Amino acid sequence: MNQEAKEELRRLVRGWLADRAALGFNATAIHRGVSREMACTVPEVEDAIALLSDLKQLKQVPNRLGATKYWQIAAEGTLAHERGE
Repeated sequence: MNQEAKEELRRLVRGWLADRAALGFNATAIHRGVSREMACTVPEVEDAIALLSDLKQLKQVPNRLGATKYWQIAAEGTLAHERGE
């Protein structure tokens, strides 16, 4: 995946979560959602999640029943999405 595609995937991941802001999703669910608009793999989605999380645009939702990580849009991500950044 080239740099432009990675950037587009990050925007798609953030936008997909922004449209579902009340819930948390794992990487596989996010992949199912964004892969309808762009061909990508789960590891590529996980890389996008990691960067967005480091930028404080996503937050991890605690999972007290297992090790699966769930992600939700954070306030910073919502503002960036609304601004079209």
